[in-house]
Amino acid sequence: MSVGAIIAHFDPSGERSSNWRLLLETVRLFASTGVVVSTGISEKDSQVAKDLGFAVIRRKNIGYDFMSYAVGYDALKGAAPVKQILFCNDSFFVSRSDVFRLTIERLVESERMALFATVSNQIVRHGQSYLFSVKREVFERREFSEFLHSVRPLASREHVIFSYELGFSHKLNDLNAPFSGLVETKAKKVFSNKRGINPTHDHAKQIDKELGIIKYERIVRNPLALKGGNWLKDISDRARENGPKTAMLTGVKKPKAVVVCHCHYPEVVDELLAYFDRFPDGTDIHVTSSNSDVLAKFKAKWHRRHVFLGVHPAENRGRDVLPFFSLLPTLDIDDDTPILKIHGKRSLYSPKGESWRKDMLTSLAGSEESIEVILTNFKNNPKLGILGPDHSFVSSPNYWGANRDRVFSLMATAGTPSDDADDLGFFAGTMFWIRAQCAKQAAQIVDRNSFEREDGQRDGTYGHALERAIPMILFKKGWELREITGVSPLYPDLVRQRKLSYF
Repeated sequence: MSVGAIIAHFDPSGERSSNWRLLLETVRLFASTGVVVSTGISEKDSQVAKDLGFAVIRRKNIGYDFMSYAVGYDALKGAAPVKQILFCNDSFFVSRSDVFRLTIERLVESERMALFATVSNQIVRHGQSYLFSVKREVFERREFSEFLHSVRPLASREHVIFSYELGFSHKLNDLNAPFSGLVETKAKKVFSNKRGINPTHDHAKQIDKELGIIKYERIVRNPLALKGGNWLKDISDRARENGPKTAMLTGVKKPKAVVVCHCHYPEVVDELLAYFDRFPDGTDIHVTSSNSDVLAKFKAKWHRRHVFLGVHPAENRGRDVLPFFSLLPTLDIDDDTPILKIHGKRSLYSPKGESWRKDMLTSLAGSEESIEVILTNFKNNPKLGILGPDHSFVSSPNYWGANRDRVFSLMATAGTPSDDADDLGFFAGTMFWIRAQCAKQAAQIVDRNSFEREDGQRDGTYGHALERAIPMILFKKGWELREITGVSPLYPDLVRQRKLSYF
């Protein structure tokens, strides 16, 4: 099996230039698949990553490196199995490229369950999270995933270090996963709030010599006011020449609309691309799939310069629902941005499954003109929450299936409790336009661990319950539900007798 790499990128004021390329090129020598997760990346640096075969995901600047690691971890889970994951951020300058190459090789070829570039013995023995690798036996554990997904914003840097950097090493100990470091630093001084707890500053010369890197903070800010000799001056000069160029980042324009499409079948890629081509410049399109051939086909065939198309590996679980809610936190979009959630489901159990998909897609993205009308509707009607395909909203009791109890539980979790069967009302097929604010509200009740493994289920899954619960919750919260050509808001009694003809 191969090696996967997750690189947390943060640079709100500049471009990494040649050092950024060198970092990625070195990692790419040993990683067969990789993802860059950024809280602020220029188009130039993004393109460098993409040219080297890295997927690029942008997210909001919250949650520190471990949040980026969690996002990248989710993205890699749907890719081909890997034996080792290399976790890395871009907080250091590559001072000796030949030594750094050996450092990465040692990390990814290690037989250790977890291996850090540096291990500190300050406070308690712990690995420093800027560069480390973890073996499959560890990162496939449920407890490992739960730790990454527990990351939340904290009040200070010290809290972050105690909770997540020290906490991660503690978690490794809990998992009986012994860790070590290529460099084991010794604490020179007792911790204090004034001095901080970053021994990579005290041991910068040793780390430069043995690992081929030095932290940018030590070069640029030197918050511990440590003295440096000629070796540091030489590195500082090279870092200023080859490192970030300040004031280069002009900001990434947020999309006017977002499309999130889950596709499992290669044979529907061309059909979906034809719909994608109808969207106006400034749209962002994201494709999720557990099939690498699907993702490769989308990337190879997309040539619009002003409509971004990103591909995201996803595990084969939760069909189109889990990938959507896994991707949503990584998208930096305004609350009022319209999101089109679609998929390439074929519904092979029904002879009309293909027609159902095509009818919904045509209703939701039938032409350039109709898409512009939809975007205008969201702009002009701030109460509009979901806009579904024509004739897809149903409320007959027959459509509860085996989901009623679970739906009521989800509604209670959302703070909109109900036990009235007549409250049923949802968009069958889970394709619709949804305001980003509404999607984010819905995401708050989604429990990733409740999605069942894929086994061809036609009813009664967590995803089926969410399909029903989300429109019902938003309706209870006062959002309008409409269909594409509908002239008035929807409510359950309006369509109580409606039946779908697709299954």
